[in-house]
Amino acid sequence: MKITSLSFPVAILAGLSLLAAAPSPARAGGLTAAELSLADAVLNQFNVVTFGNDNAANETEGRVAVGGNFTGSGHNICFNGCTGDTTNAALGATYGALDVWGNVSGGATLIAGDADIQGSNASGSNLSLQHAGGVNIVGQNAGQISNPTFINTAAATAGVTQNASAGTIKTGLAASTVFPFAATMPFQAALTDLSTSLATLATTSGAVAVGPYVQNGPTAFTATQASGNFGGGETYGFITTTMNDLATYQNFAGVNTNGLDAVIVVVTGNSATPLPNLNTFTGDASVIWDFVDTTTLNFAGGWAGQILAPGATISNPSGDLTGAVIGESLDQGGEVHNLALPLGDLSGIPTTTADVPEPSALALLATGALALTRLRRQREEKRG
Repeated sequence: MKITSLSFPVAILAGLSLLAAAPSPARAGGLTAAELSLADAVLNQFNVVTFGNDNAANETEGRVAVGGNFTGSGHNICFNGCTGDTTNAALGATYGALDVWGNVSGGATLIAGDADIQGSNASGSNLSLQHAGGVNIVGQNAGQISNPTFINTAAATAGVTQNASAGTIKTGLAASTVFPFAATMPFQAALTDLSTSLATLATTSGAVAVGPYVQNGPTAFTATQASGNFGGGETYGFITTTMNDLATYQNFAGVNTNGLDAVIVVVTGNSATPLPNLNTFTGDASVIWDFVDTTTLNFAGGWAGQILAPGATISNPSGDLTGAVIGESLDQGGEVHNLALPLGDLSGIPTTTADVPEPSALALLATGALALTRLRRQREEKRG
């Protein structure tokens, strides 16, 4: 084979030309810094977040955000768990005590803060504002709004109101000013990426694997400090288990955090058996239960710790949940108590902003490198 002085440049330039024509690099999967900041703020500021519907038959101590429809039963929201509305730079807006992207039915009593509703308030539903709270509602108020300090609506009328202050009702407003949030809940991607990233991190950070309950064995999980350097000197522990194994525990006492900044328990799979009653209800804000791929999550009794289950339909027929509840939907029978994660406790979790080449581009680079190696060998053989 004749090798000209242009053979090497031509081969490499051809490879580079193909690379340039290849699709743009794909963004590396993982949690971005902006998503981590947003997820951290949500866990600090909200008590219940559902991407779909929330059927609440009992009180919730903290703020509630519902991506679908909210069905209440007149129970309290923000009962001993929050004061007024919340503004955080990562959230990008000021949120009320009850924020609903769909419709409201059944009503609720807001002990503090405002109600923000993109849809309507159904017939028979009473929204009761107790302490200097108002209502922003885009759709119709077909029910009743009681004791509001203001009502802002895009509808032509405010509907039936009780004890509304004179001059505080504004109708026919632009929908974007009444409900100034994104058209769909803006938390879902960040919380989902947090869940998957924590599960991935557990596989590389020396997670403690926990199996099924053993008779007369320990009834609590004990965390150990994870390997690796985390941002800001934060210390984390990772524990892994399955839904089937977790459901076997008797007299379950939760997690011993050993003083770590946060402990993440990654739980995989589904189980037909409801999770056991947790014997301690005091909880620990630094414990995050990451039900990373669970689609059905039922609690036989009480539970404590932050519940991060972005793909799950969650139900607690009678027991109280102490901590944030984040899921696809919630069928709430017992109470939900507020247990805010200290803002910034997740700041040490690694994030990514890197881009990686598409597999096709990587293959082209490999082809170019292989051509270079062959050309060098052929030159050496000819010289020899």
